[in-house]
Amino acid sequence: MKIFLTIPGHLNTVPMNNYVFETLKSMGHSVKLFNYGVHSLYPRFLKKLSKERFLSYLDKRLIPSIRKFKLDVFLTIFGFDHKKMVIEQIKSIGIVAVCWWLNDPPQFKRSILHASYYDYYFTNSKGSLNDYYREGIKNVFYLPVGCFPSGHKKLINIDKKYDICFAGDWGPEREGVLNSLALAFNLCILGPWKKKKLKRRSVLINRIVNDRCFSPEEMVNVFNQSKIVLNIHAWFGKWNFGINPRVFEANGCGAFQISDYKEEIPELYEPEREIVLYRSIAELREKLSFFLTRDKEMQDIAEKGYLRTINYHTYKHRLKEMFYICRLE
Repeated sequence: MKIFLTIPGHLNTVPMNNYVFETLKSMGHSVKLFNYGVHSLYPRFLKKLSKERFLSYLDKRLIPSIRKFKLDVFLTIFGFDHKKMVIEQIKSIGIVAVCWWLNDPPQFKRSILHASYYDYYFTNSKGSLNDYYREGIKNVFYLPVGCFPSGHKKLINIDKKYDICFAGDWGPEREGVLNSLALAFNLCILGPWKKKKLKRRSVLINRIVNDRCFSPEEMVNVFNQSKIVLNIHAWFGKWNFGINPRVFEANGCGAFQISDYKEEIPELYEPEREIVLYRSIAELREKLSFFLTRDKEMQDIAEKGYLRTINYHTYKHRLKEMFYICRLE
């Protein structure tokens, strides 16, 4: 198929932009990439425009590019850069418009502002489907992300420098969890935390090994250097559904992962056999203490989670499912 893919390149922490692009190419599709982010290839004057004027400029280039490409599918990641009239123009020339939204449930209200524009709309949260139906959105489907095997992988001859690693952006829920662990465990944090809201004397400051937006390669290195990868969804304690990419990325690296419970996870992995789940900070502390003295058990769970991931939970699996639902294959 001929696919026109637009990505929010202005979001530095969204590496799935590249994962989707590379996977589509590996599947044999012809893919035209359109990046909604300022980069070095754009004329200098564009970087001085306001965001609204910059996006309007790109919109004017988008439709002519689509007509020239003579595509079968228009696919966008997140989709919040596109105005309704642009998507309507795309659909009016007989092109299937698809959006893959990845920020449910916390940004559901933002999502429904544009979900109705598309022929098919995909969300990372199965638990959000009924909310979409209540808003009159019918062509919405649950589709989590996955791992990117050429990027998320095991590294050989890597020493375990850290007992527990957390990789991700700052959030109050995450800070609360990590504060409760910092004095009791050998913990490392990967991500732009110091520039956020940490207090000057926070016990977490000395646990930060990289205080910026880390690259996928840096994340993979730290995951391989850690006995336990700790996953804390940004909406921990608020919603028990909706899964983030880390679930698949950590398992795709062959890491032993402990994640907060989400309703979708037991449908994807067998708890306590392929991934370990917790529902409270007290349960998390108990499980961390238990497994840190049981290397063999951690290795067995990590290996089973890894095999499940590469066999069933890659971007290739997800995109095949997407196209099947859209009746494009």
